[in-house]
Amino acid sequence: MAELKGIETLTIEKDSFVIHPTLIWDEKQTLLIDTGMPGYMEEINLVMDKANKSLEDLTGILITHQDINHIGSLPEILTACTQHLTIYAHKEEIPYIEGDLPLLKTNPAKFTEEQWEELSDFLKFTYLHPPKAQVTVSLEDAQTLDINGGIEIIHTPGHTPGHISLFHKKSGTLIAGDTLLATNGHLQPPNPVSTPDMELAIQSIEKFLAYPIKQVVCYHGGIVTENVMEQLQSLVKTKAS
Repeated sequence: MAELKGIETLTIEKDSFVIHPTLIWDEKQTLLIDTGMPGYMEEINLVMDKANKSLEDLTGILITHQDINHIGSLPEILTACTQHLTIYAHKEEIPYIEGDLPLLKTNPAKFTEEQWEELSDFLKFTYLHPPKAQVTVSLEDAQTLDINGGIEIIHTPGHTPGHISLFHKKSGTLIAGDTLLATNGHLQPPNPVSTPDMELAIQSIEKFLAYPIKQVVCYHGGIVTENVMEQLQSLVKTKAS
């Protein structure tokens, strides 16, 4: 996506884990979409250099949903940055991100003793002390953020209640968060193990068919550019049958 001015998919590999946050910018703003696990701040800063940007350039952070591998480094980045950062999230995710409600999938109270003992010490500590931060802008479905020609908010629940995806109008790029996964250029629905409502998640994928999508960025799997609309139609038809 290097040929697309003002939008860059970042690739972070750490601890055998690969994620793809996205950076969008114009003359006035620089927006980071999702922040990885706790402790990923330095890696994020390093890969932002690919777009000749750094954490010091950020004006805001948008969180697609509450999962720890999306909000993990948000508090660390906020602490490190001296400039004001606007934090965006869907209204249904805000109580979880701000810590008023326990995170849906990593609430220690929901684990059996056996499941808890199987976790690493790092995950136990993280689940007991989840990252949290104040959200400054509440987002809604169909809202457009005025950055680099506009990005439209698409409410895509199923993976979490307030999960959002983003459509960058100028480039035709769908930033799917965890609504879609990708493997070797092939789009897939979200993982059922981490998606409480798969039926609703497929309905969310169906919403994408209304957009002129040219490429998809999956947080897990990266960029998909080939036969995007055909792949989306196939996913919706397969799950409906």
